[in-house]
Amino acid sequence: MAERIRIVTDSLAWLPATLSQHHNIKVVPLHVHFGEEQFTETVDLSNEQFYARLRESRELPKTSAPSPGEFQDAYRQVAKDADAILSIHFTSKLSATFQAAQIAAAAMREEHPSLRIETVDTLQAAMAQGIVAIRASEDAAKGLAFDEVVENARILSPKSRIYFVVETLEYLHKGGRIGRAQALLGGLLNIKPILTLVDGEVEPKERVRTRSKAMERALDLVAEHAAGRPLGHVGVFHAVAEDVGRELVGRVESRFKVERPIVLSELGPVLGTYLGPGAFGLTFHCD
Repeated sequence: MAERIRIVTDSLAWLPATLSQHHNIKVVPLHVHFGEEQFTETVDLSNEQFYARLRESRELPKTSAPSPGEFQDAYRQVAKDADAILSIHFTSKLSATFQAAQIAAAAMREEHPSLRIETVDTLQAAMAQGIVAIRASEDAAKGLAFDEVVENARILSPKSRIYFVVETLEYLHKGGRIGRAQALLGGLLNIKPILTLVDGEVEPKERVRTRSKAMERALDLVAEHAAGRPLGHVGVFHAVAEDVGRELVGRVESRFKVERPIVLSELGPVLGTYLGPGAFGLTFHCD
């Protein structure tokens, strides 16, 4: 009898709800704090409400990972119909989410010795993380053994690339997540930086003068990496910039062969805190 395997991830994957439900992926949400008020993204604070408050707030909101207890509650829920759990997460270099999942997983192993549970630090963000969770769910549905599902997730994680453009580096800087892009601060009026993740940390890739040129250059970077190969997946994301996101989807479709439907998602409160309104980007990999 095949193992019953469940996939867990966190809300920083920004999987559209239809996808997480279709693939039976349990999503554990993060939190955002405006002063003494705590909200849980995807639960009691809509994206629209968040960005309205972000624009009005003089101070950057604080963000926090789910607690180990919140992860353990999620694991208990999925363990009711699972023999094994694979928990797939946002880069540990920029969030405590993965560490909280590890602590909870260790507690679950003591609580349920027969339950197999593994955690994966993708060193990725947004749909670059989300696609690992989707593929793992598909592998589980095919009846692959748990060890194979885990190994495939670890192999896929570093394949993805992510390029994103922000209206301003102010949010990354204030939030302490700017990494090596610190070098771009100062004298950047009317410059649109193209950023990426390298080993799970933010790094500058290019800088151009307009949003349109930034989008075109980001697609050139995709083409350089793909070198004629089809794209195994594309996830396009934006922070209250749906028109820009849809334009980017159209440009990808006209320029590349994409083996799966392109996923378009709006980033919510936690990632929005650091990228700021108007940010956009894409993730992709070549199989």
